[in-house]
Amino acid sequence: MGFILSLFRLLIKLPYKTQLCMGKGLGRLLLLMPSKMRHTTWINVRLCFPTWTEKQQRLLVRRNFESIGMGIFETALGWWAPVEKLAPLGHPQGLEHIHAALAQGKGVILCGAHFTTLELAGRLIARHLPIAVVYRAQKNALFEKINRQALDQHYQQVILREDIRGMLRALKNNICLWYTPDVDAGARNSVFTSFFGVQAATVTALPRFASITGAPVIPVAFYRREDGSGYDLIAYPPLENFPSENMEEDVTRINQALETAIRRQPEQYLWQY
Repeated sequence: MGFILSLFRLLIKLPYKTQLCMGKGLGRLLLLMPSKMRHTTWINVRLCFPTWTEKQQRLLVRRNFESIGMGIFETALGWWAPVEKLAPLGHPQGLEHIHAALAQGKGVILCGAHFTTLELAGRLIARHLPIAVVYRAQKNALFEKINRQALDQHYQQVILREDIRGMLRALKNNICLWYTPDVDAGARNSVFTSFFGVQAATVTALPRFASITGAPVIPVAFYRREDGSGYDLIAYPPLENFPSENMEEDVTRINQALETAIRRQPEQYLWQY
């Protein structure tokens, strides 16, 4: 693991478009290898796009693995690349929605999905906003050490997914809490509701946080541009009349926002979750 991380720290010195090209090749190699990741991807794609032909599904899976390969390089860029190299790649849109929400003084919940561009997009957005990022500790000790160092360096605050009080404190301090709810947190912390037409366990934390703090919830999305000119970092208007008194309706609205964002560039979503 140490050798691989050192190698990628060297590779980020290559031209950006060269890294994307190498990432595509890496993704194609990953697709050739039988793995749980490949199996899970196929199941999710078939469940979520049942009306697509097998050819369309295969194309999505191939492009998704290419995006994963590029995402590995993008993670390394997000960890170690100097700001002057990254600054031209970020193309933010809709930041006025976040600034207006912060003016209310109750913090902001940024609701996004797990895209393959997540690590790099997060660093690009953090250049413009005070962000507390929620993350899950990694099992590999070396990977966890390097990941945590990068997060501490680039975000205003880093909060473990289990630290509910830390998340609420961040909102109380009028910080943007970046939360990705598209994970399975177990039956105790979830309700089942539709996601791409499939009943899926959906976490209830986000509407609960909004109810406790009064923080606006703003959907965000980020996409790798096809021409290699960087990333569109998009913030949408806050969800209106959210949360309601119906938890199932609230998490359904969250899923709908995530699904809308994913359908725009489905190959860039982590179907391995």
